[in-house]
Amino acid sequence: MDDVAKGQNLDDFLINLADGLSRAQSRLNRYPVMNAVGQQSMVYHIPRLEFELKLQMTAAETPASSGSGGRLPLQKKSRVQFLPVKASQHQSSSSATSIIKGVFVATPLDATVSQVRLSLSVEKKAARKAQVNVAVIAAPGRSVQGATVELNIDRELSERLNKTPLKPSTRLEQASLILNQESVASAGLIIANQEPEGQIIALIADLFGQTQTLLYRFEQG
Repeated sequence: MDDVAKGQNLDDFLINLADGLSRAQSRLNRYPVMNAVGQQSMVYHIPRLEFELKLQMTAAETPASSGSGGRLPLQKKSRVQFLPVKASQHQSSSSATSIIKGVFVATPLDATVSQVRLSLSVEKKAARKAQVNVAVIAAPGRSVQGATVELNIDRELSERLNKTPLKPSTRLEQASLILNQESVASAGLIIANQEPEGQIIALIADLFGQTQTLLYRFEQG
């Protein structure tokens, strides 16, 4: 829209709300409820978010180029700015206030999107090196070959489960994994030399909004 000031578009407010909701849900996905044996048993979802925006629409004039070497008087171009209304803010004669109400509602994935289930496992390769395997089971007749799985170490969860935080050099060799034709991908896990035995490393994988967490206990023997 040419008559809306850049960065003040009404859509920006709705996009920011949706982005905040998405980040909140992603954070919930990182902290699933574990059962007694350390397996994921429940993940919380935000079902809906109701919002109310009170915005002030103000007409602002900005200089426009003269188009003749600057000899003619500069023309002014009117633009509309959308700004949040503060409690103590007074409305001027060149502005108007509007209240926008709405709701974001969680809906099931569309039937065209593959429903997937992730599985994580760890194979010990050396005293301080292991291999993290991600296997994906998709809906019948659908392929996830070439899809990217995001694999990370959840350091906050790991710190809560251990007496000390994980060492910075305890890391994954690769964070973005491409699934092969068998819907499998792997990444190396390097355990720092200073990492004490018995430390729990929380691994988290994400694909198409589906999240799986695995708790791996480091043992040298």
